[in-house]
Amino acid sequence: MTTQRSVPIGFITVTVIMMLLGCSSSEGANTTPQEKLNTSVTTSPPSEITETVDTVDSVVGKKVLYIGHSFGRPFARELPSFVEMAGIDNHVQEIVFRGGPNGSPQSLWEDPKVREEIQNILAEGDTDLLVMICCSENFLESRQSDWAVENWIDYALSVNPDTDFALALPWPDYPEDYENNEAYSERIIEAHASAWHPFIDDLRDLYPQSEIQSIFHGRAAIELRGLFESGSLPEISEMTSKRPPGLFTDRKGHAGQILLDLGTLIWLGTIYDIDMNDFPISELKINGESYETDLIAIAKEILDDEKLADSKTG
Repeated sequence: MTTQRSVPIGFITVTVIMMLLGCSSSEGANTTPQEKLNTSVTTSPPSEITETVDTVDSVVGKKVLYIGHSFGRPFARELPSFVEMAGIDNHVQEIVFRGGPNGSPQSLWEDPKVREEIQNILAEGDTDLLVMICCSENFLESRQSDWAVENWIDYALSVNPDTDFALALPWPDYPEDYENNEAYSERIIEAHASAWHPFIDDLRDLYPQSEIQSIFHGRAAIELRGLFESGSLPEISEMTSKRPPGLFTDRKGHAGQILLDLGTLIWLGTIYDIDMNDFPISELKINGESYETDLIAIAKEILDDEKLADSKTG
């Protein structure tokens, strides 16, 4: 199996959550060479000024390791370019990918070869943020805990006590199986509130020395589908299409360009907590044109709602 490393990446039943969270994939266990991406932006020195001005600390780039499946990998791959556009230096992105359920935290831990691969990266001791993606089988069964996530956190902290963590919640797969966005979004929104956030909060209690974030990029698909169904998404003419670009590229529900861009903005805003209004959105293009849809406003709403959920439960 080849690997990938990049440097410049109410009550609901267990069955419903498994269906919604995109963890079983037709992509299978295929892997690609390990990716490693390192981005470094050189900026010109500031002009000399004679008056005293307030200064703002620059945002420090992070070494981020993403481990997981294809409902997270594209965002990890795009993140370095978005970080660069945001004017942040020295972001380093690494990715270890396994397809479908093989990319869950539990499956990655239970595979000796991939576990060793990930542990070797973490053992370098300089990973600032480890990003994992939903969902392990044991979490789907318990709806409360994930021993594999805890194992990954324990190992990462054993080699670098300053490591922080993020857990990504994707959108439901097979979107064409849902009649409309209301049906598509109902259970994932409920799962986010009733199972996902309590799980994140429990991890924060277990590891108070570390920052543990929730990346709800799955909501990007929900918001965009809602706009599409109301005729308010001018960039998209078909919900599922590779060319012209659709919201999704295939029946499984892999991200099209607009979902990729909005989702990566959510990753950027979560990981770096920057003012999204400062992001040069005009640099993002679809079909060679700038976006008419206000992706920044949508990203800010999703990020703000996630912070609000934290304030209510944390």
